[in-house]
Amino acid sequence: MILSTLRPATICLLWLVARLGASQTITLTLSPLETRGNHTRRIELLLNAPSNSAPAGLQWIFKLPPGLRIIGIEAGTAVNGAGKTLVCNGTKCLVYGINRTTISNGPIAVVTIRVDQGLASGKRSAQYKADGRARLRRPEIRIGDPVAVSMEGRSIAVVPGDGIAVPSKTP
Repeated sequence: MILSTLRPATICLLWLVARLGASQTITLTLSPLETRGNHTRRIELLLNAPSNSAPAGLQWIFKLPPGLRIIGIEAGTAVNGAGKTLVCNGTKCLVYGINRTTISNGPIAVVTIRVDQGLASGKRSAQYKADGRARLRRPEIRIGDPVAVSMEGRSIAVVPGDGIAVPSKTP
């Protein structure tokens, strides 16, 4: 009798804990910003975090397929507004600050990427990879190894959003 009463209570408690944990998740998403005629693309990295779990610091890696390279990364308005600093070494980036301010939702980085001329002109096609279901997928720019930290120094779960498909031609 006691076991049958505890089972629904346990299920409700587990559901509540799962929902609370999910509400603490931060998402980093890539969004196209502009295409330039000189074989470059500008892309924004956007932060989306619940207000009760806004991060004080972030770290991530840009994962680029062959034929693309980063030629510039600048801090977005959310980083500047929080008085934080963005530093990158190649494709690995870190947002930090010696202050008690969290980073609000919005652009945290603007990345300028150069597309290989052969890929941009359409003379060389983008490399395709099988995704395990025998379908071909176009290579994507993705976010890897994301880490966020709270004001108290605790780790916050970060989920990278979908990647951005590599263009096969520039306009």
